[in-house]
Amino acid sequence: MTNALNAVLRPLLARTTCSLQWWIAGQPARRLAVLFACYALFLSSWLVFPSPAAAQESDRWDDLMEQASISLAREDLAAARQATTQAARLAEYENADRLVSSLALLARIEHEAGDLAQAERALRQAIEVIDRIPGLLTEEKATLHNNLGTVLDQRGDLAGAERNYVTAMKLRDSLPGAQTQARFALWLNLAGLVDRRGDSARALELYQRAEQHLPTDSPLARAQLANNLGTLLYRLGRLPEARQRLSEALQGLDAGSSALLAASLQHNLGTIELQAGELESAGRHLREAEARRRALLGEQHRDTARTLLALALLLERQGQAEAGLVAARSGSSGMTASLLASAGTSAASALAQERREWREGFLTHLSLLAKAEKDLQRRAGEAFQLIQAAKHGELARVFADSAAGAGAPGDLGRRTREIRAQVARYQQKERELLQQLQDTRSLGDRQLALRNQLARERETLERMQEQLAQAHPRYHELVSGRVVAAEALPTLLRDDEALLAFLVGGQQTFLVVATRSDLRFFALPVGRTSLDALVRRIRSTVDPESDDEVAFAFQEASQLYQQLLAPAADVLAEKAVWFVLPDGPLESLPLSLLLKSPSAAARSHAEWLRLPWVGRQHALATLPSVSALALARTQSLPTPAPEPLLAFADPALGAPSPGATRATRRPLNRGLWGEQRVADPTRIRALAPLPETADEARAVAAALGGGRIFLREETRESKVKSIDLSLYRNVLFATHGAMASDFVDFGEPALVMTPPAVASELDDGLLSANEIASLRLNADWVLLSACNTAAADGTPGAEGLSGLAKSFFHAGARNLLVSHWAVVSESTVLITTGAFRELAAQPQHGRIRALHKAVVQVMNDERYRHPVFWAPFVLVGEGR
Repeated sequence: MTNALNAVLRPLLARTTCSLQWWIAGQPARRLAVLFACYALFLSSWLVFPSPAAAQESDRWDDLMEQASISLAREDLAAARQATTQAARLAEYENADRLVSSLALLARIEHEAGDLAQAERALRQAIEVIDRIPGLLTEEKATLHNNLGTVLDQRGDLAGAERNYVTAMKLRDSLPGAQTQARFALWLNLAGLVDRRGDSARALELYQRAEQHLPTDSPLARAQLANNLGTLLYRLGRLPEARQRLSEALQGLDAGSSALLAASLQHNLGTIELQAGELESAGRHLREAEARRRALLGEQHRDTARTLLALALLLERQGQAEAGLVAARSGSSGMTASLLASAGTSAASALAQERREWREGFLTHLSLLAKAEKDLQRRAGEAFQLIQAAKHGELARVFADSAAGAGAPGDLGRRTREIRAQVARYQQKERELLQQLQDTRSLGDRQLALRNQLARERETLERMQEQLAQAHPRYHELVSGRVVAAEALPTLLRDDEALLAFLVGGQQTFLVVATRSDLRFFALPVGRTSLDALVRRIRSTVDPESDDEVAFAFQEASQLYQQLLAPAADVLAEKAVWFVLPDGPLESLPLSLLLKSPSAAARSHAEWLRLPWVGRQHALATLPSVSALALARTQSLPTPAPEPLLAFADPALGAPSPGATRATRRPLNRGLWGEQRVADPTRIRALAPLPETADEARAVAAALGGGRIFLREETRESKVKSIDLSLYRNVLFATHGAMASDFVDFGEPALVMTPPAVASELDDGLLSANEIASLRLNADWVLLSACNTAAADGTPGAEGLSGLAKSFFHAGARNLLVSHWAVVSESTVLITTGAFRELAAQPQHGRIRALHKAVVQVMNDERYRHPVFWAPFVLVGEGR
């Protein structure tokens, strides 16, 4: 039977070498799209293994597979899935070869339906089965591992994708013969993945390995490799080499037969020339790229938008700010529409490199707004929308394919599955369009028809997303969120409230300050590097392990206030409550510890009391998005839960850190994730224990009049999932939190629980953002009292804080209390219990003012006057 498997599979494998067309647009998203067109060639042909005794008879498995193929061709995915599933069941106990074939086709169908989780499951099962079939089947196994790598790549599991690509490569290396095309494809795959993981040195080595296997008879493949290699060399700062690679590829390309690749090369070459200050040649290449992409793909396509935003930057540097603003508005419109259309699907899994690119486009737009838009209200309103769009897009990756959507019962699950299927249809039509557009000489009148067909699929998708947002606003806020218009602010904010929204760029930081009656836009002359240094310096003086208990970065705290907030002081001074939407390094620093005026180092208690802390005069709350505030204030509050507290604390972790003077909670590194996006219990078990959190939980329970507390071995992820959480008004997680931006890039935000002996999907020791979103809470307050918003190396930036907040809000929490750094247990107990007492005494003032009063009380205590004690906690949410 395995001979039959060999005979049928091997002719199909040769067809997968259309991988030479990967990277036609020079960006990760395009490579994946075209790669799956190649992958489909393997999966769309099912394998037939008639038994000798029944070779002439009708075969039920044959019939089912034929039905599935016909249904798939007609895009009736439900019927195709049903027939293939039945075929797999027939083959499961009868014929391993047929089972592999059935699972391969099922994976193809699930991918077409936009369900990458099911596609992954089918491929993993196919690999498990083929590994049990006698015989080597090396080439077949290599193909399955390559395809699984592709699915994992699309799902954002880069580590898993890399493992499967490497396995496929090792299998192919063991085969006789050159296999030039197959090996070239695999090296190209692996190089692109490593490149997007940020390992540029290794990616360069892998691209060079791919070059060694470059097919000699494919100038198109040579140009595509040069495109990828050139852009990598550009990011490494090797501009002359990058420019040479791209120029040679462009000159050797027949643009008539490779118009889209030519446009990509022109875009990349123009970007390098722009960086080098060669504005004339950059303008020529970027304009040619934009004209080609607009003609072939339309103005709203994301590739056209990318080039428009690059043109906007060129025009800004040429001193043509008004023309640049026109280009930026067009490019931002296309990019924003693309981000919103893909929300909640695998298409939202943009990785760090791609996110940086469109973020830079939004920053260019904001810079041009500050220079060219004379209408102050329009300028501020447009900036307000751009900052929101940038933040929504960054978090969308965390919740791509969230189980809280497609796995939900009823209307939400149905709508979400339909949207994912529509995204799959759109991507399929886009692949067909891109393949046909490769040779523009043969298109004729079909070009416009193809583009219009793709536009109609996009319009259908956008309409479905809008309907989902209206029907299920809380889920939409989780995966994307609405962009709140400036016109809504008078009804959103109260008289004593202000909203501050930041976006940090390389050279400037942009700030929009909104009140009920005013909207201001500021382009501040301080960039990411300076902010990073200031935040690092301030945070270094709020480390509980420091030997100097009175030292503080007084000068830097004042300097940061002058750079960020002083320009808006006339708007902010009289507002008692500030809602802050932070960005970049500011995600790791509470603005409450900034000083409003230059202050000498305080020594006596009286001097500490006179310091003009922002947190003494204003109550601050952090927002994951503006739309989260809008949603909270437009939805009625449910009936309060009956029980006061549910607490999880003191997970069973490793030995205490040697030499620690206080019980503290340190940053986590990004190495906690293991195989298949499941955490590694061994690495979790090695984390520092938190024995003092047991006392915190008991103290909070005492302040609230009782509660249910789980400690040590009971602080498990499986326990959280098994309890009816909706019974509790307050929920405490006194444990490590993984939310630094570098951690999010390699996994997702999560809370550490007691790890199991063996990891599973139910319990791996990390309660992730997506798992939290699937919980059901009715909590007025969720307390996360052992988190750290900096990376393990001290780098500020906590993208994961907003991700965790969105998850808890979707689950039913209304406010979070989160720590920014390693906190001290004594002051933690004073702040949390004090806030609860203040709230009980004056419930009409809400949680934001109760927390503020508790913090000021701790601040006034001579023992805890230093910000290390009173400043780490921030309230996330609307504050009621």
